[in-house]
Amino acid sequence: MKCPNCGSSDSITFDHERGFHVCTRCGFVIEDMIIDQGPEWRAYTTEDRMERERTGSPITAKVHDFGITTKIGYTKVKDKAKIHRLILMQNKLRVLAKERKLVTYLSVLNSEASKLNLPDHVKETAALLTRRIIEEGKAKRIDMYTLIAGILYYSCQVNKIPKSLQEIKSLYNVSSSDLWKALERIQSVAKSVQGFKPTIKPTEYIPKIIEKLNLPPYVSTKASELVDLMHKNGLTSGKGYTALAAASVYLISTLMDVKRTQKEVAEALNITEVTIRNRYKEIISNFDIEVKL
Repeated sequence: MKCPNCGSSDSITFDHERGFHVCTRCGFVIEDMIIDQGPEWRAYTTEDRMERERTGSPITAKVHDFGITTKIGYTKVKDKAKIHRLILMQNKLRVLAKERKLVTYLSVLNSEASKLNLPDHVKETAALLTRRIIEEGKAKRIDMYTLIAGILYYSCQVNKIPKSLQEIKSLYNVSSSDLWKALERIQSVAKSVQGFKPTIKPTEYIPKIIEKLNLPPYVSTKASELVDLMHKNGLTSGKGYTALAAASVYLISTLMDVKRTQKEVAEALNITEVTIRNRYKEIISNFDIEVKL
């Protein structure tokens, strides 16, 4: 919003009591008589809010019917046995025969996402992906847990949550080939959905590596600068981000005299020393690193 009188855009505030937008620089009223979209009642405690709210939980993709349903209460009725039978009947009618597979997948998805301590927005992304995969028939002839593991990993990549493939593989005990097959199906579905493209950068993995190796913060800063420079110049294409971040941390920690061995780094991240060594050699070959004492 921009003030038509003085042209300012950073001095506009909303007066909640009078219901208008005003420019604090020149005093010009930009818009008045704005309708308040909030509730007509007031609540001063959580208990008051729970008692006075007349709506349910927000729409969510984590439930097969997006949470748009009704619940039968039985706190103020005499015939509780009859109400209980009605509740059971409603629960059966709530899930259609064609939705049972989706219900099963979403139930397992929510359970596994909670085990990984993933935030709600990652769960929502994973749930939307699961719906599209089942709708397009991509969930056939593949293990459910392998597919869900791939969906959670891909959703973390979309939402910039640094989860490595090694971490997912060890947690679900799946082979690399099976996980890659699942990811191929997921990518074929996700590319047709706007906003479902992985946006994570290799620098996102560095803080977690620093924490596991108990290294000082300045190592994280310099390692991030190094990896970011490689990413901008296209040197990270086709490389595993975990191993690349680990190799950069290993290199910077060595240069700054807080060295961790390749074995220590590999064991902390559950990857092989050979992988770190290969990424380390690639970094050295692409940069002319000079150490000044």
